[in-house]
Amino acid sequence: MPLRDVELDVATLLEAAGLGSMSSNPPTLYAGPFPASAPEILISCLSSGGETPEDYLAGTSRAYFRPEVTVRVRGPREKYRATLQRALDAWEALYGVQTPEYVLVKAQGAGPAYLGPDENGRHRFSFTVQLAYTALVVPRMVVS
Repeated sequence: MPLRDVELDVATLLEAAGLGSMSSNPPTLYAGPFPASAPEILISCLSSGGETPEDYLAGTSRAYFRPEVTVRVRGPREKYRATLQRALDAWEALYGVQTPEYVLVKAQGAGPAYLGPDENGRHRFSFTVQLAYTALVVPRMVVS
C-alpha cells in the first residue's frame, strides 16, 4: 500500500456525505488550497502534519502513519448560522467514520472553531481530522 493522499481522501469522504463537489464548475470542495476565484461557499482540506511514522510490525517494512488534515469551511458574511451548520455537518461526517483504507478517521476537539471573518467578511470555521493507516515502506539504496 503506498502512502495516502490524505487531503484527497478527506475531501472524498466529505463529498460522499453530500457536503460539496470537487468536480462541479466551480468546485465547492477542495483537496488542498483553493484559488482566489473559488466560490464564497466552500470547504478545503489541507494536510497539517501529524505524528512521526512508527514501525508497525518488526521486520515487515510496514509503518503506522498518523497524519492530520485541517478542514476549513467558508460561507457568506450574512450567513453565520448556515456556515456554522455546514461546519458542524462536516465535523460530524468525519467523526469516527469507518473506511477500509484507514484504521482511524476522527474529527478532533469538541467541534469546529470559529476563525472569524476573512478580508471580505465571509465567516470561517476550522477543525482537524486525525487519520491512521499502515503502509509498506521500502528503504531506498543510496548509490554514490
